Amino acid sequence: MAAKKSSKTPAAKQDRGMVQRLKDQRQVYRKAQEIHENPRVLKERAFYPAHDKRLETAAYKKAHDHLTKTLDLPCLVCGVKNSTLKDKAQNRYGAKQMETHHHVIEWSLANAIDPAKFNKIILPHLKVRHPQNPDYRKDAFGAQDVADWVDHSEDNLWVLCDVHHRAAYLGIHEITYPIWCPMDLLRDDFEEYVRQQIQEQKATGKNTAGKVSAKKTA
Repeated sequence: MAAKKSSKTPAAKQDRGMVQRLKDQRQVYRKAQEIHENPRVLKERAFYPAHDKRLETAAYKKAHDHLTKTLDLPCLVCGVKNSTLKDKAQNRYGAKQMETHHHVIEWSLANAIDPAKFNKIILPHLKVRHPQNPDYRKDAFGAQDVADWVDHSEDNLWVLCDVHHRAAYLGIHEITYPIWCPMDLLRDDFEEYVRQQIQEQKATGKNTAGKVSAKKTA
């Protein structure tokens, strides 16, 4: 009787790298499954009261310089400081300058703020958080007090680099707060993945419908 032919490929002809390639592909697949991008178009109607053109007041400049230069505070997202802008290892996002963001009340909305509501909602918290601040010892803020607080109070200013303040896909003015807020808490590998995606998009010049979070990305 004729011997049955073996269906197995001779060991010498087997692709010894096949198993490793399959393992690598599986790892890449699993990694991709962990990341969910949600490109979307957000509709927003921003209403602002009539106001003068934004000018840097002396009081604002004093507060800004105190936070960014004297105290040399870091960007809340990436940690770069005015003193480390030229250090590529510290300035991972290539920021050009340090800026201050009006985070409780945007400057352009100052004229729309009701002092009575400010006194009821914001002032009590300021009194508790900053009991030594003489500005908060008054019983109530008037309209000018509110406007001054919005413009140059250090309690209304966050230190951010220009990237995490205004840049597309990364700046607090460019993406939604739930995406921007935790950027400084992201895992290094996830942050790097997002940065790569943004860089690839910039390189190809393609526009997507959504806003990408990056951290801390942000």
